[in-house]
Amino acid sequence: AAWRLGAMLGGGSGGLKPSPPEHRGRWAWLYGLACGIAGAASVAVLDHTWLKQYTAEAFVAVALALLLARVERAWSWPTLAAYAAAGAAGFLVSNTAPLVSAAGLGGLWLVTLAARRWSRLPALAATTVVLGLADLVVYQALANNGGNPALRGYWRLRYLSLDDGVGAAAHLVWRRLAAELGSLGWGPWWLALALIGVGLVALWRAGLPALALAAAAVAAELVVLGFAGAYPFLERRTAIFYAALLTVTAAAGLATLARLGLEHRATAPLAVAGLVVAGVLLVPGWARAGRGDIPGEDVKAQVADVLARNRPGDPVLVTFAATFSFAYYWPDRPTFVPTTVPTAVGFMPTFPGRPELVLVHQPRSARAMVEGLDRALRLGRGRALVVTGSPDELRALRRRAEGVRFVARPGRATVAVASGTAALHLALRAVGVMDARARGLVVQAVLPAKALVGA
Repeated sequence: AAWRLGAMLGGGSGGLKPSPPEHRGRWAWLYGLACGIAGAASVAVLDHTWLKQYTAEAFVAVALALLLARVERAWSWPTLAAYAAAGAAGFLVSNTAPLVSAAGLGGLWLVTLAARRWSRLPALAATTVVLGLADLVVYQALANNGGNPALRGYWRLRYLSLDDGVGAAAHLVWRRLAAELGSLGWGPWWLALALIGVGLVALWRAGLPALALAAAAVAAELVVLGFAGAYPFLERRTAIFYAALLTVTAAAGLATLARLGLEHRATAPLAVAGLVVAGVLLVPGWARAGRGDIPGEDVKAQVADVLARNRPGDPVLVTFAATFSFAYYWPDRPTFVPTTVPTAVGFMPTFPGRPELVLVHQPRSARAMVEGLDRALRLGRGRALVVTGSPDELRALRRRAEGVRFVARPGRATVAVASGTAALHLALRAVGVMDARARGLVVQAVLPAKALVGA
């Protein structure tokens, strides 16, 4: 979508000055390449550890921008219908689709009214009403059901407030905006802002004024929703959709500056050198930002390892961050029940009739993980497999589970073994004979850990 949008921009009269008609389209490859690379890299740069619904939001935002550009290039009922259909369907997978589609419609209204194109008003009004009603139905039926006190409390500090005065609120808005611009992968905030500004001018000069206005209107929507306590303001994850739009716009700005230089022989070498320097500075940074572990990315491999190594009835501990992924990949169908702890998700997976599957439902609770491990080890007479959703959970278990040895290998479930006196302690607790005399025997007993690992 980003590639097509860039190619469309380069195929028009985009740039800080209009191109002759015979030259239009010759720079489509440059805009397409710049915007395509930026769009592909944006999610990895912005927050590679949360590639779930936020990826869909970034895609929907850029796709709606492309469809909006097509409406401006070829105004017709079919292009408007495609835009409205994409906006309504996008809301099913992207909470931010209404923000982008509403901003696009607002841009179309402003441009149409300013140009006094009265013949377009009926089609635009019909599109606005249909898309608005569709979004309202989806919101009432699906999106509005996800709110709960835990979720509102989680996001409370990411909203905007006037409690400390207008000046403090304005300072907070600017601080978060500068931080967002600085995280786009285009260098410091002022450089990113300059490239975005050039990109917006290029969009306007390319005959896409509604798209340029929409990109700015989304920022205004986020400010209003932030003060209303309805949407977190420029939080790293929930703003990925807008950051993707800004990244593609900045890429269009960079392509425009390169185009201006390449159009003249005297400045062409300087433009080429600038592109090389930009590539040397930006691409490695994008690659570095995209590296790292994604929480839960190897749960599927861990589940496969458990199925290959475990015997029926052998205990498995599943930490909180892995519970939903485990339920998805485990061959037995889970039963979802209301959650017993205050979490943002109001349900949790369980496996009735499978006591050997010990799922931890308390988030970020080392105590809950240790208690679950204790139960699993007692069921397994000192041995259990552990499926974790993040390295932090395994580190917490290592610190808190005294007398337990963990054997971890990449892509495999972790083997937990209660060694020495801890193993006999667990075994005695399992058969219910943990009395004073048994405690005395524990001091003299040492069980072979190697045998437990190989069991």
